[in-house]
Amino acid sequence: MTKRIARIVPLLALLAALSAVFPGLSGCYPKSQIYGVGNEGGLVFNVNPPEAEVVLDGVAQGPASDFTQERYLKVSPGTHQLELRLSGYETYAREIYVANSLLRIEAGLIRK
Repeated sequence: MTKRIARIVPLLALLAALSAVFPGLSGCYPKSQIYGVGNEGGLVFNVNPPEAEVVLDGVAQGPASDFTQERYLKVSPGTHQLELRLSGYETYAREIYVANSLLRIEAGLIRK
């Protein structure tokens, strides 16, 4: 029994390391939840760490924690370049498509 546990521990450590290196394995890519918001689009963020700077189409918008479902970031519908930046972390960069709804961005930044 202890030999079996001794074999499993390194495997668990490997899986933890892989999910840190490849965020897709741990579910860190954007996920969306759709809510109607009229003729405009909007972004809501759930980012770790929450003080990451939101940069949309090259323009800084403020910390991700500022944009909640109650106070979302208004965005024109269409394709946009999104970056999440914080000193000491790798930049999270994605092209996103915003419709006339709220798009929930969930991401975990990786330490450098």
